Amino acid sequence: MSVDNSGGPQSFDALRHALQERYDELSPHLQRLARFALDDPNAFALETVNRLAEVVEVQPSTLIRFAKELGYSGFSEMQKVFKLRLIEGAPAYRERIYRHRESLERAAKDDPAAILNEFTDASIMCLERLRDTVQPETLARAIAMMDQADTIYVIGQRRAFPIASYLAYGLTRLERRCQLLDFVGGMVPQQVATLRQSDLLIAIAFAEYTPAVVDAVTDVHIRGIPMFTLTDVPTSPLARQSEVYFCVDDADIHRFRPIAASISLVQSLIIGLSYFQDSGKGGD
Repeated sequence: MSVDNSGGPQSFDALRHALQERYDELSPHLQRLARFALDDPNAFALETVNRLAEVVEVQPSTLIRFAKELGYSGFSEMQKVFKLRLIEGAPAYRERIYRHRESLERAAKDDPAAILNEFTDASIMCLERLRDTVQPETLARAIAMMDQADTIYVIGQRRAFPIASYLAYGLTRLERRCQLLDFVGGMVPQQVATLRQSDLLIAIAFAEYTPAVVDAVTDVHIRGIPMFTLTDVPTSPLARQSEVYFCVDDADIHRFRPIAASISLVQSLIIGLSYFQDSGKGGD
């Protein structure tokens, strides 16, 4: 199903692609709208112009300008694309997360076991979302990049650190040359400077993006060294500088985000690389 009588993208996938392609050309306010549109498309489908403007902290006229920048006659024409996404069966992921968050806040004080139940349910939703959104071609390409690398460097801080640590652990178990850039001694910029064209950087970061990780990604991107990233949205500073990236939309439950989906993804990369090597497809 598509939207007629509009010069803008006719499907949500086309709209998402247009936003990714043109993101750097947009003004800061329009970039903020683009990030919100990709992060919470349900809100764009259901909320009024005034309400969205209030949430994103822009003027209502900015939303209209945003729509016209993408080729639509106005906001209502663009909103039809977001509404069609819901009508055509896209999972109401955010709505389910909101319900879980409210349920946790009500039950946590009286029933500590409810916290376990809610985090477990949220992790299951994140895993289902991961399975529905990761493209097999992207997974295969990332595995091939790991196999071709001389040394694999892994970087991630804050919430991303346990994910990066586990990935480095798994690669080491496969006896691959791997180095976790853990910021001990404050030498990461110097370590990143040693990466060669035969190496690979795997960077992991979510909002709010650790500046030092973003700097490392930018350095590697400018030098043309192979890299893929694991992040949260296509407009993140990691995804925008990577030809290959994975977006993991983890649920925000009581100010904590489960990492089950991210861990599942890196486990898939590790085991996928193992099978890739065993099948004889690897370059070693």
